Amino acid sequence: MRSVQDVRSVSEAGADAVGLNFYEPSVRSLNPDAQETSQINAAARDAGLTRVGLFVNHDLEFIQRVANTLQLDWIQLHGDEPVSLAEDLVRTGQRILRAIRLPRGKLMPGQIDDVIGKWNDLDVSYLLDADAGASFGGGGQPLDWPSIRAWADRRGESAAGWVLAGGLNPQNVAEAIQVSEATSVDVASGVEQPKGHKNAEKIRQFVAAARPGEAAR
Repeated sequence: MRSVQDVRSVSEAGADAVGLNFYEPSVRSLNPDAQETSQINAAARDAGLTRVGLFVNHDLEFIQRVANTLQLDWIQLHGDEPVSLAEDLVRTGQRILRAIRLPRGKLMPGQIDDVIGKWNDLDVSYLLDADAGASFGGGGQPLDWPSIRAWADRRGESAAGWVLAGGLNPQNVAEAIQVSEATSVDVASGVEQPKGHKNAEKIRQFVAAARPGEAAR
């Protein structure tokens, strides 16, 4: 989210959560100390939306300060953070969404678990995204959804709480959910026009496709 109007569009569409991006190189980045960021965060809180702060290779002190100041609901770690940093955050009561950057193409469940690695031992949720290298984002590219479903099926209850990301948009999100059986999905560029600027109509279409019941509401 980059404006209060973005938040209103998300709330009116019937979505559940918004992201506040604190990674400076990103076109979606926010200054955590700016008044505008406080207004965006307050609008999301007042709308009952879950607020997820996105961090990329920030240190523990910075993450804790921003999370506590804005009273964020979740912390999304999207860089090369060590497991020890997440352990410190979990100990303070923070809820962690760990981005798992996966290769595109067909994957075996064991290959996905290998990428997750030591994060398997922590009480965190996963955001499965395509690996776009140094850009620390999915680059708008989809994952292989049947592979994700096979991984989730094999893990069973231990796979609860994962989020599907990567190249989702209003045209493909319904198929992505059907094939992968994801219960949560994440979108950024798929509801933007131009890049970095959220489009209210695209947001409405995305949520309607992801949650058909919301269209009737």
